[in-house]
Amino acid sequence: MAREIVARGLLLSLRHAPCAHICRYCLISETRKGSPLPFSRFEALVHRFLDWKIANQRDDIEIRTFVGPSFDYDIETLRGVGRIRARRGDKFQILNLGGLRIRDHDALNTWLAERQAAGIVGFHTSLAGCDKTHDRWNGRAGDFAYQTAILRLAGERGMVRRERLFVARNTLPQFDRLLDVLDAIPGEVQNRYVTLFFYAGLARRYEDERITEEIRDTLPERINTLRRGRFDEWRSEREWIPMLMESASAPRKLIMKLDVNEANIETLENSSCDAIFAEREQIYREDYRRMPGLDELCERYGDPTNRQVYMLRRDLEQKWMDMHARATGTSIPLD
Repeated sequence: MAREIVARGLLLSLRHAPCAHICRYCLISETRKGSPLPFSRFEALVHRFLDWKIANQRDDIEIRTFVGPSFDYDIETLRGVGRIRARRGDKFQILNLGGLRIRDHDALNTWLAERQAAGIVGFHTSLAGCDKTHDRWNGRAGDFAYQTAILRLAGERGMVRRERLFVARNTLPQFDRLLDVLDAIPGEVQNRYVTLFFYAGLARRYEDERITEEIRDTLPERINTLRRGRFDEWRSEREWIPMLMESASAPRKLIMKLDVNEANIETLENSSCDAIFAEREQIYREDYRRMPGLDELCERYGDPTNRQVYMLRRDLEQKWMDMHARATGTSIPLD
């Protein structure tokens, strides 16, 4: 039986601010190329979809956006992203540090001051170990020192921070030092949490870095207390399988992605939101119907003896779809 889906919404994506480096665990892609499409045209399309959702009382769907891959926006783009967030009842106040260009001390202070004046109150950092280990994961020498320098300067300005710390086999030995470095940085820590790498994007390549049940169950308390929020269910493949099979016949609920760029913007501008959503939904349905159902994927590729640990149900489904693609030549569905 083919895999069915339920479209819970649409994510409109714009490659507007290319990353200055490529993280080995990146969820997006390896390219550093950006689209020359003016942000104003993307923003107008997003507002049209938000208007459409309200006018048609589509409370059953979400309209999301991603402007990236980095958050190294100019001030006008930053304000535009803020306007979009405001339409959804949210504030745009935290910038991700991943992918930023290197700036010297004076330029960095100017950059911080401009963003603070524009309403940014803090920064989010993702760290995979410290020093050279982090630099290797993030694909840039000196990245750990650069991110922590930004956090320090921001803390001295009274700005806050949020920290995601990755747990992998080669980051674990450095966790005490990493936490000591972070604890010494001034400023309020709004949120600090640990996660594993998702099975997605470039991180698919690093299954050998995934921790096991045995490592999970003996994590030091200093790390274990940071498992919280949406991603605190760390289960091995063998532990996930019975849970996945309980709902194997249910369709996969997903947010469809639509990359907006200079090649398709005119078509999108001249099409109705209904038509765009329906066409995207049809593409996704046909894409997933090439794949077997979840129970069949599990029967063929699931490993009930595997003690490697994953955070999400979809990590295992994605892994099994990859295995099916390699075994049969079937293209992996959109995600």
